[in-house]
Amino acid sequence: MLAVRSYAAGEPLRIEELPLPEPKGTEVRVRVAGCGVCHTDLHIARTSRIRVDRPITLGHEVAGWIDALGPRAATELRHERLKEGDPVLVFGGWGCGTCGQCAAGEEQRCDRSASPGFQRDGGYAEYLLVPHARHLVGLGDLDPIHAAPLADAGVTPWRAVQRASAWLQPGARVLLIGLGGLGQFALQYLRRMPDLRIAVRELSPDKLALAGELGADLGLLNGDEALVELGLGGPADVIFDFVGNDPTLDYAVRNVAPGGLVSLVGEAGGRLEFRFDRVPVEASITTTAWGSLADLREVVHQAKQRRMRWTVERMPLVEAAAAHDRLAEGQVAGRIVLVPGL
Repeated sequence: MLAVRSYAAGEPLRIEELPLPEPKGTEVRVRVAGCGVCHTDLHIARTSRIRVDRPITLGHEVAGWIDALGPRAATELRHERLKEGDPVLVFGGWGCGTCGQCAAGEEQRCDRSASPGFQRDGGYAEYLLVPHARHLVGLGDLDPIHAAPLADAGVTPWRAVQRASAWLQPGARVLLIGLGGLGQFALQYLRRMPDLRIAVRELSPDKLALAGELGADLGLLNGDEALVELGLGGPADVIFDFVGNDPTLDYAVRNVAPGGLVSLVGEAGGRLEFRFDRVPVEASITTTAWGSLADLREVVHQAKQRRMRWTVERMPLVEAAAAHDRLAEGQVAGRIVLVPGL
């Protein structure tokens, strides 16, 4: 099978022919329909900031069809009400399954996790081995290529918004930094909540136009702090940073209200100096990484009900390097999905 692999940070990606993986034990083999291209993939391929076991096949936004089962997978697959040939979305938080976090349904927080595209081979390939049927979510009539971004771009902002619910009361002022793949979902989730004043900060005029279509009240192109307070009526009660570099983190803490929340979602490797007089008094700073399996099931349920919209651009798997270049240059409006055999 073809796979796109990273051997060292900063080195060109390699397209390789690998043996077809054979599922063992509880493993399930998925024939990949498509794999979303995420900014985290860029950080993995081009830097050493994220824990990755190389060589690695990239890709963690994976959808496809159940293709083959290990000898102990059939019972678990029936438990999930799935069968061979079904279209599925792959949950990427592959925890150990036995620790307290996993028992609580928070596998993505397991300190022994080994996730696709990070510590286990991912979805930039024709086939993917998934360790257990519980990591598969049935897609029903959803197109698996179009659904692939839900595995991260859809579920991660859902998780971030849910975790910020205590701050997202009627009348709250909200600022989104970045309207890429994740930010577009977040804006739609937020717009369903009552009486929020929502601003979006972006470098792209086209994305600000899209923000208006998706319901943003204010678009900030040049990032002037004065416009935040002017447009929102004060500093933001909640800021979601979907970029996560030094400038965006600095911008966030300068514009969050006392007692407010900065939710860091983007993994661009930024750092924030934290001291008593650096952050507004009693403001909170948190991170979000993926979501739980229950979160992903909810997002897929909403997608089946056509409650949100997102755009997908299909590119051949073998053009993964070109997809990375375009993403790095800001030339992607929605989500690129790499499709084997395209």
